[in-house]
Amino acid sequence: MKSKLNISVFLATIALMLIWVGCIGTGTVVVTAKLAPDANGNPVAIQHTTTDFFDNGGEMLVDLTDDADYAEYKDDIKNIDNIGFYAKVKNNESYPVTFQLFLEEDTAANWPTAQMVLDSAGSNHLIFTGWTIPAFDSVAISWNESMQYITGLIDIKSALERGYFSIYPIGRKDQSEVFFDLTVDSMVVIVTLTGSK
Repeated sequence: MKSKLNISVFLATIALMLIWVGCIGTGTVVVTAKLAPDANGNPVAIQHTTTDFFDNGGEMLVDLTDDADYAEYKDDIKNIDNIGFYAKVKNNESYPVTFQLFLEEDTAANWPTAQMVLDSAGSNHLIFTGWTIPAFDSVAISWNESMQYITGLIDIKSALERGYFSIYPIGRKDQSEVFFDLTVDSMVVIVTLTGSK
């Protein structure tokens, strides 16, 4: 309950800031999709501790079309301005990992291994990288802080405009190893777009 309340307060603050600077009136809209906790209020475990398959988790489906503002503006989107995240993630391993997020436009792909996510560069897009989570530690990142780790926005605008896609969280020990054990306590995708009504 506490995490849901914190997210609600956080999103309400964003909305108030936008109203204060006059963005809502000029067509800028904030669209959100909550990926964690799950529908039952539980954290989402994402583990890849062998060379074979994800032990738990893997694909996280994002559907922005559930957001009322997106539904209102979806046929009048002029531009996707940015994508950011609010997240709190725990690293359950004995070594630090670099947290990355890959966006897959094909929601039916459902890649079974982390290596396949990395190798499928044609359809998967690295959109978030560089955030380090220490060993056995839980770290939160704000929407503003997440902006410095966003990459490849131009490549994913078509997926953002369509409104649904998959996100694959990956924890990298180094450039060659992708074994990780993460607990995603909370994650919200936050997209800002410009529409014309």
